[in-house]
Amino acid sequence: MTLAKYPFGVLVAALLTVALTTPISSFANIYWLSSMNMPMSFVSALEIILFDFQRLGILLYGVIIVEFAVAFSIAALIKKYFFNNKYIYPLAGAFITGFTLFVIVELNQTEILSGNRTILGKTLHCLAGFIGGYFFAWLVGKERRLSFAIRSLGIIYAYLLMGLVLNWIFTPINAAANFGFVFNELAPNAQNALLRDFSSFFLATFLFSILGVITLNPVWFFSAGIVYLFAGIFNLVGIYVYLTGFNQIFIGEFFLGIFPIILGYLIIYSNKKSD
Repeated sequence: MTLAKYPFGVLVAALLTVALTTPISSFANIYWLSSMNMPMSFVSALEIILFDFQRLGILLYGVIIVEFAVAFSIAALIKKYFFNNKYIYPLAGAFITGFTLFVIVELNQTEILSGNRTILGKTLHCLAGFIGGYFFAWLVGKERRLSFAIRSLGIIYAYLLMGLVLNWIFTPINAAANFGFVFNELAPNAQNALLRDFSSFFLATFLFSILGVITLNPVWFFSAGIVYLFAGIFNLVGIYVYLTGFNQIFIGEFFLGIFPIILGYLIIYSNKKSD
């Protein structure tokens, strides 16, 4: 993990920064909606926060990974050859976050992030980058075991599944449309079955991945992987045996199935190595 801890450090630090950044925009958006006298219940506010964390967060996650990779690489060179200071990574994280937000606004001529419309919001975004840089410095400050990489990848996997869970809980009509169903045209019993089965399907695998991250028990990752592998297999059976409509969802299903199984085998390998 001597070299691998750096890219994994970027991935995890970026995820933490996303978790800190998206609520800033979410609360700014909620405040704006309230100021416009639009009805805003607790459930509606919670939905905005959760969906921003997942939908907006995925886009931001990719952007922050790239910006952190560049900034921390430059910071590492500065630290090694010019200026050795424990705050070099946090300062690099804050600077690159502010610079990226400025570039995004200049390119789009609009504030994509609601929280960036005020000085306070800009400051909080840069503070999130500072904290992300500080967390990165802590992660790479000492040697990490393989379990660190497994937990990091497991958290990212769970983050991807969380979007599917939120879709089926808060917006089942849109979620059903993504799978080719017109929810309102289904019979009530069919609606109930679709909502019940898909919600439990994605929520269960999400919890399996979280339990795998917490316990490092490969059984949890295997459980999530087996569910998605069989979903992909029966998807292909439906397409080629029963001649159902062709879809490319099986690609994602096989990815979601193979990924946690690899993590499970990595845990077994790690345990044997430590013995």
